[in-house]
Amino acid sequence: MLSLHFNKEVFINALKANKNMVTYLSTTVALMLTLIMHGLIQGNLKPEFFMYAFIVSIAFYIWAVADQKYRQQKQNNSKE
Repeated sequence: MLSLHFNKEVFINALKANKNMVTYLSTTVALMLTLIMHGLIQGNLKPEFFMYAFIVSIAFYIWAVADQKYRQQKQNNSKE
């Protein structure tokens, strides 16, 4: 049986340090795995699907970064 070692402390520290990047990477990996599974089941896997999925993942990452900056700016303005 395959044994995987998972260091929870490293993962938790990564989440605390850069939440957007961890979310982006985990979402991208999950999306790619879903595409692979779908392609294996349906038999119509095309490279363009991966390109579209990657572009969508980048768009969501940019959206998350912009949203975080906007919320920080809004919070700083409300304190003043």
